[in-house]
Amino acid sequence: MAKPALVGGDPGCGHEVSCAYQTHYCTYIRVPRLLSLQCPQSPDDLLLITAHQWYELWFKVLLADLEAILADDGATYEPVKLLRRGIELFKLLDHHTDLAETVIVRELGLAQAVRLPHGRRLPVSDQFSKIAALSRRVPRQLESASEYLTRLKAFRARYQKFVNATLIPKQSKASTYAAWLKLPELLNLQNGVKADWTEAGEQPTALKEPEHISADENMFIIVHQCFEIWFKAVLDHIDRAILLIMRGDIAPATRLLRRVLLVQRLLVQQIQIPATMLSLDFLRFRAQKLERDGKVFVTGLSPASGTESYQFREIEIVCGLRDDPVFRKYLNGNETLPIRLLTPRQAERLNQPTLLDALRHAVHGRGLSCFDDLFTVANAPNPHADLADLADTLLEFDEFFRFWRLGHVSMVEKMIGAKSGTGFLGPEYLMETAGIKIQEKNRVFEERQVRPRFFEELWAVRTRMSM
Repeated sequence: MAKPALVGGDPGCGHEVSCAYQTHYCTYIRVPRLLSLQCPQSPDDLLLITAHQWYELWFKVLLADLEAILADDGATYEPVKLLRRGIELFKLLDHHTDLAETVIVRELGLAQAVRLPHGRRLPVSDQFSKIAALSRRVPRQLESASEYLTRLKAFRARYQKFVNATLIPKQSKASTYAAWLKLPELLNLQNGVKADWTEAGEQPTALKEPEHISADENMFIIVHQCFEIWFKAVLDHIDRAILLIMRGDIAPATRLLRRVLLVQRLLVQQIQIPATMLSLDFLRFRAQKLERDGKVFVTGLSPASGTESYQFREIEIVCGLRDDPVFRKYLNGNETLPIRLLTPRQAERLNQPTLLDALRHAVHGRGLSCFDDLFTVANAPNPHADLADLADTLLEFDEFFRFWRLGHVSMVEKMIGAKSGTGFLGPEYLMETAGIKIQEKNRVFEERQVRPRFFEELWAVRTRMSM
């Protein structure tokens, strides 16, 4: 195994791969570099930075889509498809604004300028100003144009209100909005680096940026980047919550995890955005082929896969899959895989407390023998109401994670049907991990790859509970 070749001085991801120049998720999505661009001065600053970077990434999608709409000669379906994508994105942006207003403005109190008298107010995004300007040139006769413009107008009012209520934190050394969010770097990470054209059956010997990134591939890269920056915030909140629970500060830990639930709601909706592409649009950059001098050359996304997201695996580990032997074996991989999924950081997390460990510690600290003791008969005073609320929050967390897995299955089926994934994923594999069916074709692991719920012990209490 080799270390993946690095792009533009990016940090390493910790993975090992069969060929340094194979297309790799972390290189294609630029994950290590992306995650170096959030530099909070305090824990809650991370939420504010993430919220604004998330907006800016999706603004780049909306802007690229508008430019493609206006460049179209009217002979294709492309403008209508992109307008419909914009409508779905405005729905997603509204959902994100709900999250931002609830957590950042109301809970963290960043709406009150008097609380941060030396802070600087944020300007409206340059990208969003361009979106507003270009939208005026969209032909009104196009199908979906009217709804697109109506939703843009409604979102603009909400976004402006959020911006007006937000301040760059006093302790930030950044002189401008763009510098604070590192926008020049952030918006230059969508170059789609893949293995160079390689003769079929041979190993690639270089990486290459495509000469052109389509509006669809731009969206495909950015949707994964938007997942990754929120995964970073989720991990931060879980880590902070574990420390609080271990020292008995239950209510503050539950508040942190309640924020995570709001993020999960957003991500469940976001997983459907790739399906705003047509299947053929995806296939155009998923796998490419050309013939030259009687030889066939290929490039594309294979063998990269979203399963290589090291943050997603860290979330699974810290939430409790650490103790599942099938999952541990999966992380270690086998000789048929083009990647070893277990990174040094994940190996560290395997030896650290999980959310379930923290809950057990808190329950035993109260002198209770099991989780059943957290709950009392209906209408009776509960001396452990704070721990019961935490347990309910963890169940809801588990529920939304399952919704995400099921939504992922549905989206992938829309895009590629029953075809194998670019790595070793595909609808059947995803269905197996979600517990829907057993993968019958192209198995990589002998063991069933069903991912159990994180908190089975808490679900079992529900079964035993009675009046």
